[in-house]
Amino acid sequence: MTNYQFYDIPKKETGIYDLYQKYSSADGTGIKIAIMDTGCDLSAAGLSGTTSDGVTPKYIDFVDCTGDGDIPMDTNITVFHLGAVRLYELLPRSVMKRVKSERKEAFMVKHMDLLSKTQLELDGLSSGGGSSGGGGGGNGSTEEKDDKDAIDKKKKELKLMLEQLTSIKESYYDEDSGPLMDILMFQEEDDNNNNEEEKVWKAVIDLESNGNLTNSIPMAPFRYNRQVGELGFGSHVSFCIQVYDEGKTLSIVTDAGSHGTHVAGIASSYFGPSSSSSSSGEEKDDEEKKKVDNNKHDLNGVAPGAQILALKIGDGRLGSSETGTGLIRGLITAKKYGCDLVNLSYGEPSWQPDVGRVSEVFAKAFNDWGMTVFTSAGNDGPALSSLGSPGSLTSVITVGAWVSPQMMIEQYSTLPPEDDDAPLEGASYYFSSRGPTPDGYLPDVCGPGGAVAPVPRASLQGKAQYHGTSMSSPNVCGVAACVLSAVKQNGVIACGPNELKRALKNTAIASGFVVEPFSQGSGLVSALDCADYIIKNHGKEGQSIAIDVSFPARNNARGLYIRDEVELDSPQSFSVLVKPQFSHANMRTSSELDELLSLELHLLLKSSEAWVTCPESMTLMSAKERNGQTFSVRLNTQDLKPGVHYASVDALDASDEARGPIFSVPITVIVPHSRFVSTDKPKFQLSDTSENESIALKDNGLDLTSTFQLAQGVPNRRFFTVPMGAEWATIKLKSKDAPRVLLHAIPFVRGDMPNTECQLKRFFQMKEGVEEEYHIRVKGGSSLEVCLQLLWLANPSPGFVTADIEFHSLNIRGPTLVSSQPVTITASSEFARLGASAPLRAEQLNPECKLKSVLRTLRPNNIDITLGSAERDKEPPSDAALASNADEVPSRIYEMRLTYQFKVEGDKPIDVRPSFPSLFNQLYDSPVDSQIWSLSDNNSKIITYGSSMHHASPISLKKGDYTVTLLLRHPSRSSLDQMKDLPCEIDLKIPTALDCKLYDELDKASTPAVKDDGRKAMEKKLLPKGSYQDIYVARPTEDLPSWVVPGDVIQGSLVLDKDKAAVSSMKLLYITPPKATAKNGDDEKSKEKDKEDSLEDVVFKAKLDHAGSLRAKNVTVYKEIIATLKEERPSSVPLLSEMLTFALEGPLPDANTDAEDQVRAAEVEQVYNDAMKSNGGPIDVSALAQYFGLNEPDKDELDADDEAKDLNKEMKEQSDVLKKILLARASLYGSLATKDSSEVSRFGQSVKEMKQWVKLDSLKDDDEKITFTITLVRHASICQDKKALAISLLLKAKKDISSGKKLKKLDEELLVLFDSVDGMSHVKENLQEGIYYRYPVFKRNV
Repeated sequence: MTNYQFYDIPKKETGIYDLYQKYSSADGTGIKIAIMDTGCDLSAAGLSGTTSDGVTPKYIDFVDCTGDGDIPMDTNITVFHLGAVRLYELLPRSVMKRVKSERKEAFMVKHMDLLSKTQLELDGLSSGGGSSGGGGGGNGSTEEKDDKDAIDKKKKELKLMLEQLTSIKESYYDEDSGPLMDILMFQEEDDNNNNEEEKVWKAVIDLESNGNLTNSIPMAPFRYNRQVGELGFGSHVSFCIQVYDEGKTLSIVTDAGSHGTHVAGIASSYFGPSSSSSSSGEEKDDEEKKKVDNNKHDLNGVAPGAQILALKIGDGRLGSSETGTGLIRGLITAKKYGCDLVNLSYGEPSWQPDVGRVSEVFAKAFNDWGMTVFTSAGNDGPALSSLGSPGSLTSVITVGAWVSPQMMIEQYSTLPPEDDDAPLEGASYYFSSRGPTPDGYLPDVCGPGGAVAPVPRASLQGKAQYHGTSMSSPNVCGVAACVLSAVKQNGVIACGPNELKRALKNTAIASGFVVEPFSQGSGLVSALDCADYIIKNHGKEGQSIAIDVSFPARNNARGLYIRDEVELDSPQSFSVLVKPQFSHANMRTSSELDELLSLELHLLLKSSEAWVTCPESMTLMSAKERNGQTFSVRLNTQDLKPGVHYASVDALDASDEARGPIFSVPITVIVPHSRFVSTDKPKFQLSDTSENESIALKDNGLDLTSTFQLAQGVPNRRFFTVPMGAEWATIKLKSKDAPRVLLHAIPFVRGDMPNTECQLKRFFQMKEGVEEEYHIRVKGGSSLEVCLQLLWLANPSPGFVTADIEFHSLNIRGPTLVSSQPVTITASSEFARLGASAPLRAEQLNPECKLKSVLRTLRPNNIDITLGSAERDKEPPSDAALASNADEVPSRIYEMRLTYQFKVEGDKPIDVRPSFPSLFNQLYDSPVDSQIWSLSDNNSKIITYGSSMHHASPISLKKGDYTVTLLLRHPSRSSLDQMKDLPCEIDLKIPTALDCKLYDELDKASTPAVKDDGRKAMEKKLLPKGSYQDIYVARPTEDLPSWVVPGDVIQGSLVLDKDKAAVSSMKLLYITPPKATAKNGDDEKSKEKDKEDSLEDVVFKAKLDHAGSLRAKNVTVYKEIIATLKEERPSSVPLLSEMLTFALEGPLPDANTDAEDQVRAAEVEQVYNDAMKSNGGPIDVSALAQYFGLNEPDKDELDADDEAKDLNKEMKEQSDVLKKILLARASLYGSLATKDSSEVSRFGQSVKEMKQWVKLDSLKDDDEKITFTITLVRHASICQDKKALAISLLLKAKKDISSGKKLKKLDEELLVLFDSVDGMSHVKENLQEGIYYRYPVFKRNV
């Protein structure tokens, strides 16, 4: 049998086998790696056991740094703390989707059985002669007629029940809220706790969600007993617990996805020793043993001897996106556990590197806390300047993704080349993000970017093949762990982050068919060379310090990046500032002073390319007095070929050049290809070796054509200088071949704008004879990069593509590529004006203008600033500070929660999305630690979460009150206090977009409401080159939604050419003016005639209001006042209304609290009697019936007759209070009837009287609608035995009524009905879970 060489986790590429061979225990033994990711499966294969020594546990601990799994515990009970959590709040989204699907399937099995039984029962009645009465002349007996009526009634009930069961079936998925698990916590002594005085918190979790904790095993935090549990209901999600804040917070720690487990597996999985015996029992020869050993190593992670600290920084509430809270807590926790290395395979678009709170903490971790942080470059290549954060930070090691030929074959099943084809070559993955950053910075190194590694058991597979820079970073991190374990064996006990980074970069090997520093940095890491380098150079002067390089005249850029053509003609000499960085105590020690005084490095400065000139040498000192040392570099770019060019100025130790660069100055220059063509010389050949590649200027002197020869895995770039005034470019691609191509275009690089804000990126399959056309916004004078690449995954043959680049402009936008200045119609104006022109070519105008959503700005209504968690939110001092003073105090992090309240109005749901624009799109460069918000309803049910980095999906909200809660964190309470008025923006989508007419005449736009003057809006037209067009945008003339209020901003877009909306659109804002209140001056009927109240009326009202204020405070005085008022005005309707309110809400006598319904029913009955005219009250039922039974006077008649108007008002008041009394009376008798069958008759009579006056559509208050519905439901169920009718009424009410304090009562009533119907236990269970979700007892917060 052939021994196949496994290739799960690549190691040969980085020289790990050579390192293993030279240093016997160089497998990461003794090294701690913090994996900051989605979290890890504690039970995953290769990670659930030990390190390679067979003794040391693989996992040190598992900590949720996000707060995603935090459960607030009720601490009101002294001994026990209580809480609860829904299963779905703990599951990764992919697992939740699977569990929901499996639960739905199980539900449907039971439900379809119930449907079948119900249908069978109905069919039995239909076939049993229920519709016939027995014989010829229709003279059946009374008994037979009664039987027929009973059968027809039963059939009708069963048909209605089938309809309700079908409705429940169709709505199941939306109703699955997931099981609720109860939690109980207590303290007890633990046998494994070394501190005998410390009691350990333990949690008992109802994993079966059945309310029975007797079979649940108490769990302590993982670090004590290494207890691992598994969530139930088929989820197979492993978890552990942590306890914080003296038992006030339980953290149930689960992973938020498979990513973190895969990353941890690459870095350090260990599958145990392999057997060396053959199947025949004979000894294998040395070659076979070597293959077996290599197989074992390839199954293992790169550093199987290292331990893992699993840190969850991917927040499950945000779909596993990272937050500042998670990142900063993660670094703090890694330091707390003494980690040597940190891996962060995460990233976001970069705005401004090395700025903001999160970036500051990364710098502290690297420079002050002695932890080397590895991070992925990002997956947004292959165009230049696509590097994101944290990959763009200085104080990390940024890793690009590399693929070797062996990986292509083994992991991707790439076909081997034909005999006459070129062999497969190693290369950067196409997606690996590229430098330089806008300030010239590059990735540091690269590593294998794919692996077959463990994934969580909940994914229902043991391993998976993933690729990305997320995989290259842990591979290199694992290499670093092996290197550190090797050098420790050779006496290098402390190798800090800067020394390790310098070693990895100086020993990396530039590799592949195309050597590209923009993706590879210094090259592919070399494990053995790195270890040897550290051992050889450890302790040499300057080896362990960071040296910052910057260009002061270019905003302190970390490198030199000449991208736009205009800079090529500018002065080419630049000053470079060099500053050694020292991590010292606040009060410098004598040894630290010696370090400053003794630094004196004689350096040789060498340029890697002839077009860069630098001084020959410099002497590096601490330079504290002058804040650094400077030298100059000069560029000579005149003879450079078109394309991108890279050079570096390396500073070498004059006495030891083999040591490699002490620091390097990266220099990137782009020479646009378009620079080499002109009207005099319209075509330029781009390659000496290929006649196929060229660039040509078209006859119009504006557009360009370029040809691309594409080879497998090699990005081919063109750079075009955008003509001044151009606003967008059209890229047209065609090919005679049919390659699968990636197009990546970046039009502009600016220091505060990530490439994701302006780039064009498309994968597509080219077809012969078919032209692909795309549009991208551009900026005049900037360099547009158009990068094409074949994908090696598709085994492509070389391809040939022709690209036409056309430039367009309507000269309507500002000079910035992405402007924050919208077109605005103010509240006091009727229109906005702008002008379009065609400076480059004839352009099409085909305009459209629509307003689509309302932006409402809120200020906080509540502010709460507290200290963060005592265990998780203490930022440690630097190592130097602690060495100087062991009592140095960590800094605490404060938390501020701001709450914002808003209403959704209207009969139809509205799509809503909260955001915080002033802090949006900032994470690593945010001024605060973290921003995460929750949206909840008035029952405290959390509807959704959102973050500072990604817009939440709009959520459909029904009418009701809602709250947004925002969490901000910062170590300065004062800074938070000054941000306490931070505005929140609520985006409410307009159901139907509002049109804004566009005119080319001012008088039409300034009078938008005029419609009958023959005006016409602008239509599609061609704008000739050089011409100008006035454009006037008129306000909308349609009615605004009724819920829009003055001050709201209505947002939409002005599109100048509907055929090119993506590049010709501009944001449009309309400031909502005050509502119109003016009425026609000659319409006397529209003027309300105010009737002044008499003194007696005012006094009576004041007494009544005073009584109302005493209703709950002093019942005795209240009743005295009411009695007096009854004697004074027995026919007062407002008095009657107050008496009803007291009957329903007033305090109960202590002795009657157990019989509340009975007491209140008696009180309401008394109010009912007092209301009747026959008892001296105001209401004459017969007169009311007669009045409303006639044709009620219309508005014009009432306006013309004051007496008729007064009578109408009086009758409506009496009718309204009568309805309230009858509704309350019937409702209370219904409650009594559910407990006492003797009340059924009185209940039935009260409902009959209520239905004469009360209809659902006549009730305006949602709580009254709920009370009315429940009363009818109880009548149907108790008095008529119509359970199906009762269920249908409740299901309809749940659908139609979205707000009200009594909303929960609908669910509770439905729960009672489901319990009373055989076979509906599964529906009841599902509803009960929904009640727990919609009306949480234990409320969670951000």
